[in-house]
Amino acid sequence: MTGGIGRHGGGDDNGTGAAEIMSALPSSSAVSASPAPTGSPSLSAGIPRTPRRVTIRDVAALAGVSPSTVSRAFALPDRVSTATAKRIFEAAERLGYHDDRVESRPLGKPTRLVGIIVPDIANQFFSTIMRGVQRELQGEGISLMVAESQEDARAEREAFDRLAPYVDGMVLAGSRMPDATIRKCAQTRPLVVVNREVRGVPSVVVDVRTGIDQALQCLTDHGHRRVTYLDGPAASWSAGVRWKTLKAACERRGVTVRRIWPNLPTFDGGAAAAERCAASPTDAVVAHNDLMAVGFMVAMRARGIRCPDDYSLLGFDDGMVARICDPAIASINLSVPKLGVYAARILLRRIAGEPVPDLITVPSSLTERASVADVR
Repeated sequence: MTGGIGRHGGGDDNGTGAAEIMSALPSSSAVSASPAPTGSPSLSAGIPRTPRRVTIRDVAALAGVSPSTVSRAFALPDRVSTATAKRIFEAAERLGYHDDRVESRPLGKPTRLVGIIVPDIANQFFSTIMRGVQRELQGEGISLMVAESQEDARAEREAFDRLAPYVDGMVLAGSRMPDATIRKCAQTRPLVVVNREVRGVPSVVVDVRTGIDQALQCLTDHGHRRVTYLDGPAASWSAGVRWKTLKAACERRGVTVRRIWPNLPTFDGGAAAAERCAASPTDAVVAHNDLMAVGFMVAMRARGIRCPDDYSLLGFDDGMVARICDPAIASINLSVPKLGVYAARILLRRIAGEPVPDLITVPSSLTERASVADVR
């Protein structure tokens, strides 16, 4: 089922409170089992079978690539083309393959511990999510264990394996693992995914459409018709969603947009993107997050190209870093504190064996600041 805020962001833009959303969920579930089909038993009835485990070679054959390319796509997705990675992950999804076996561990006596894995603890986006989760859990007398994957899918899987025996449930924030692996993990512990939608696993995401529409309206109102988008990591689900939504919004308004990617979602990632953009600048730039926006602005200023005199700049997250810059950076607010609150409340219900929504979305909106000005 879908949560009180709809699958396609049909919720209240003013921000329905977490308590209202969670209280709207039923307190108990009635699950009915479908009767087994009737008919004559087959010759093999009663003989137990062990299904053959899907291998990396099966995925390679279906995707039309070598086994080494499949291995690289799971371990180092940035080193595989987008089209090839998409084909490999779709093949893995179809076959039910995951890159390594996730051992099922029986849940024993409650530990009053919950784990959370994030790509980057230093990133304010994820630290805000962690704080929201922790505050909700503290009210229930539950402690939080934190692990960092450093943007690496394999390290994330290893962190899950290390934490799983000690926790009652897990939150994956901005997970870089393939969907098939996340679903396998969800079979071993109650699990909620944040800033990533995974079919079959409770997910909490941001509906970025409103914020991006407002951003494009702001840019076109100031006369901008050419935009560069500084995208994030290749393995980031949210990066793909933001790019597709931005591209569609630009097409509706007749704005030309180009994409520079992949980039690290950091200050240094934004600075590196500036080197690729400086030779052919556009009059507006949108960055995957505020950290990249700041790194880009500083690197461009070192080249004598200043914001907003020479270009306008926007980011995502609307965190403190966007407010303290000079000029302050316009940014799309992603309701980040709500992500952690909703994730914690859903996970607590999952741990208690209660029904939860498949998907909850939170709203986005543009915060305008001095980094956007008229084209000169």
